[in-house]
Amino acid sequence: MIAALGLASAATIATAATTNIAALDSAAPWWEKVTVTISGDGQPQACQFESSIKATQPCDVVASPAAVAKAASGPKDSYTRITFERRFSPNTPDPTGLPTGDTLLGQQVMALAIGAKGTVDNCEIVSASGDMRPEYGCKEASAEKFHASAQTGAATAKKAYMTILVYGHSEHVV
Repeated sequence: MIAALGLASAATIATAATTNIAALDSAAPWWEKVTVTISGDGQPQACQFESSIKATQPCDVVASPAAVAKAASGPKDSYTRITFERRFSPNTPDPTGLPTGDTLLGQQVMALAIGAKGTVDNCEIVSASGDMRPEYGCKEASAEKFHASAQTGAATAKKAYMTILVYGHSEHVV
């Protein structure tokens, strides 16, 4: 059920998480994640946005009827929790694993070169795994705006990594 849900509704659920931060920090590690709980009949039950940058808050699930119908394949007393997470790390990729009991559905690590003006000057996918490829890639990362570098006139771009994860688990409620 987890893989089917992830594949059926990755694009629609991922749009539920939008950051209202004008510029992201490129000097320190940070993370953001959206966790969606869906009942066995495909109906969203809860959505939560968490971040190391700002307070936890509820979010809305934006899902088409087709995605909900495709995800509805289990008993109504079962729940699937799926998390879409992005982790930013200066200099080296984030080595943190998944929460205990969760299954990795997809992962992608991108090497970023962040210029002195806070723009992503270069992006390259350095690794990918899992059956579900996250829809957040170099195109989306290049659209991000980071705080401008304190080094004025810096000739070299700052090296950083963005790790995108999709993971989840199913539960049966009695």
